[in-house]
Amino acid sequence: MTKIGTSLFEEGVEEGEKELTIKILNKRFGRKLTKELKAKIRKTDEKTIDYIGDNLLEITIEELKELLK
Repeated sequence: MTKIGTSLFEEGVEEGEKELTIKILNKRFGRKLTKELKAKIRKTDEKTIDYIGDNLLEITIEELKELLK
């Protein structure tokens, strides 16, 4: 795979992780997970997404808001 192909693949994987994270958090928090928070999740870095993903069952909405400031 070329560098461009690899880069596009990695971007797709990261985008998929973000969307799955949003889907799970939406089931967990319902309306508390605002459109603004969803947008921030989509824009955040991979390290933050990994942290949120590792703590999906324990993270509070307040912690999530603080992480995404």
